[in-house]
Amino acid sequence: MAGAPGATSRNMGWWGGPDVARARLVDDLRDSGRLTDPAIEAAFRAVPRHVFLPTMRAADAYQDEAFVIKTGPDGLPLSSSSQPAIMAIMLEQLGITPGQRVLEIGTGTGYNAALMAHLVGAPGTVVTMDIDEDLVAKARAKLDAAGYHDVIVVCGDGGFGEPGYAPYDRIIVTAGAWDLAPEWLEQLGPGGRIVLPLSVRGIQLSLALEREDGHWRSRSAFRCGFIRMAGALAGPEAFLPLGPQPGLHVHTDDGRPVDAGALYAALGGPATDVPSGVAVAGLGELGEADLWITVTQPDLVRLTITGGGPLRGTVLPLVPLGAMAATGLDGGPAGSLGVAALLPAQVQAQRVSGYGGFEVAVRGFGSGGLGLAGRLAGQVLAWDGLGRPGSSRLTLRAYPLDAPVDERPGQVILDRQHTRLALSWAAA
Repeated sequence: MAGAPGATSRNMGWWGGPDVARARLVDDLRDSGRLTDPAIEAAFRAVPRHVFLPTMRAADAYQDEAFVIKTGPDGLPLSSSSQPAIMAIMLEQLGITPGQRVLEIGTGTGYNAALMAHLVGAPGTVVTMDIDEDLVAKARAKLDAAGYHDVIVVCGDGGFGEPGYAPYDRIIVTAGAWDLAPEWLEQLGPGGRIVLPLSVRGIQLSLALEREDGHWRSRSAFRCGFIRMAGALAGPEAFLPLGPQPGLHVHTDDGRPVDAGALYAALGGPATDVPSGVAVAGLGELGEADLWITVTQPDLVRLTITGGGPLRGTVLPLVPLGAMAATGLDGGPAGSLGVAALLPAQVQAQRVSGYGGFEVAVRGFGSGGLGLAGRLAGQVLAWDGLGRPGSSRLTLRAYPLDAPVDERPGQVILDRQHTRLALSWAAA
């Protein structure tokens, strides 16, 4: 699903018809600070989301939520209508101005393309493409019904871009990517910018990238969650069934094998919580600690666990759940399997100073879980001591694989098929 971690939603359908619900949604996005650009606010007020979600009651389409519009035979989502909060964030990252030429990878319902068509105006061009013929046909019909006849809708593999209308001023990818396609970068004109949800050790970050001295540099970064790309640029992070189905699924950050039986047994067994002594204001800040620990602990495997089943709501109170694992994961020495995840724990305000919210606890699973939980609790303390580095202080630089990488203290390097990613945090 396409959403912004930590964002909240509420059912607004009973408050009135679609026009009233749309106005309240935009007011909430603006008042929460997730929508600050007046032009983008005007687009959200003008474009009727309910036209792009015709199977829903019209007013209900204006909840600040992502809605699945197509699932696969395994029940996993294949496409969704993105959460308006993350759409607003990404459109602000994109920085569209009237008259620009924009390419969207991942059409979905067509709603985002309509918003961008409103922003570029009559002199501009919006090209949107999707690999799914059925989605493309439906999006074309919905765009026409909403009055956006000039949007160009293409069926094709977005991993290759759409050279027929290049060069573009802006490219936006609305499916989870594991790498930067060379075609996207080639099809961007001078001064171009690309915004995409890029997987960084299994955590997706919405990044705005621009050219800089032979590489691409991020200008902003926000945590997000999108359905992963299909086609030529699909990454190795395939979901594996975990336990009785329908139920949980898991993927690792680099697609390495998982002993699903041992992992499920560990998650279903005894769990131990280790308090960190660090309090955070909410789930958003907890996610920042999770991001920093995930990136700076390269010897551990990042797990993403999603779905339902008998474990949901018991030992797994937060699903989707991001966890770290050490050894025994691929059928090796299972006796040393350890899994640990950062979770919120309610605390008395006097136990911690300065933040209020909840304390970060680390829950350990498996025979090695207690030791791993203790290690991660120590990392939470280290994160706090460094001034709580988060996505707002993170810079990602993307280099060609054969290009030298500028050295920076504490930099983390991740190699992909086409690019080498270098991540570093600015000092507090």
